Amino acid sequence: MLSTQMRVEVVVIDEIQMLRDEQRGWAWTRALLGAAADEIHLCGEPAAIDIVKKLLEPIGETVEIRLYDRKSPLTIADKAIESYSNIEPGDCIVCFSKKAVFFNSKKLEENGIKPAVIYGDLPPGTKLAQAAKFNDPDDECNVLVATDAIGMGLNLNIRRVIFNSCTRQTELLPTYAALQIAGRAGRFGTAYANGVATTMRKEDLGTLKTILAEKVEPIANVGIAPTYDQIETFSFHLPQASFVRLLDLFVSVCSVSDHFFICTVYDMRELAVLIDQVPLPLKVRYTFCTSPLNTDDKRTAAVFVKMARRFATGQALTYEWLMDMLEWPPKPASTLSELSLLEQNYEILDQYMWLSMRFPDMLPDEPRVREASKTLDTLIQEGVEGFMSLLAIGSSESSDPKIRKTTKSLEEKLIKSSEKSETPAKKSSILEALLKRADISEEDLEQLREELNKKKK
Repeated sequence: MLSTQMRVEVVVIDEIQMLRDEQRGWAWTRALLGAAADEIHLCGEPAAIDIVKKLLEPIGETVEIRLYDRKSPLTIADKAIESYSNIEPGDCIVCFSKKAVFFNSKKLEENGIKPAVIYGDLPPGTKLAQAAKFNDPDDECNVLVATDAIGMGLNLNIRRVIFNSCTRQTELLPTYAALQIAGRAGRFGTAYANGVATTMRKEDLGTLKTILAEKVEPIANVGIAPTYDQIETFSFHLPQASFVRLLDLFVSVCSVSDHFFICTVYDMRELAVLIDQVPLPLKVRYTFCTSPLNTDDKRTAAVFVKMARRFATGQALTYEWLMDMLEWPPKPASTLSELSLLEQNYEILDQYMWLSMRFPDMLPDEPRVREASKTLDTLIQEGVEGFMSLLAIGSSESSDPKIRKTTKSLEEKLIKSSEKSETPAKKSSILEALLKRADISEEDLEQLREELNKKKK
């Protein structure tokens, strides 16, 4: 997370269009408005230009626009791929679930094609290693299977982007997302300068063409989320309220101007629920709950709670304590479930390093944990290198009832995780729910709104 306290000469914010993201947009808004820099360079879609100007010009900032044309052409194919036998070097099959990545990888292997693999749970080092293999013309991995994680932050020599589907979490891809992904095809100055976008299935090609032909509307508003100071204000008015309840109240009573929207606080709230009974100061609790942790996995969630409990006792979260929980040292993955376990362990170490930057006295062993994360990254890279053999083992183990149960459980977990909507369904009325379970009347809430507005003025 970008520091708003550290003074620098230049800040570069990439993918500025992420201001519109319903979950993470607040981080880009915070960086844009809070970066302590003499000069800020924004990179991204032209759709963000108008809203950036509306946000910055009233506070006296000068906005200079520079537009750049794509140097390599991008075309939409007239035919879908339809068969794995039609896959060629430089192709990238883009999937929208981990399950689909596994499925397509296995199908390619059955057709004598060894793919490179990239998906969201992989550590950055593993993603970069897989990208390097795919980009290397002398490497046998000249086909890539990936999630839409490739849309940002990776330099890839892709000739054809092949959409495995035109839907993500049962909804049609928005035009801006489809353009971001399709735009990965073709890279100026390489053998694949002329990019092509197409689909795996014939019936999806027309849909893709329709989506890509639509105009990307200018971004109308940007995401914000509750800051600690705002939560502290709510806490002052409601000293007995839990952090979970304070979040619910914030979403219920706060109002924003036309240029902003409140990002979903689902992830923050899920973490808050996990440590609701742990006695932590409000600022510490807020910091813990803004950490980038996947709450879907029970194991990582359990370690998160243990970290909070130990912190609450005043005991340092040491390297020895953490490694004892993870049953260190790790073993190389020989099955998909073991690879998943390594990925979970990496996320836990990443969580430790994130918290250590905010509480260095309580999490003092960041250098040692960072070295441990490098060890895990290497093991995960090796696991992904043997990706096809892990898939094969998963199939051959089906005769063993215990292993079959474990494999089935993993598959169900992957399906559940991959199909889960990134933006959870909103309750019909959070306020109604609060009033049903709390001793706060509508008059109290109205008074709270008035007092907060007075403070704001």
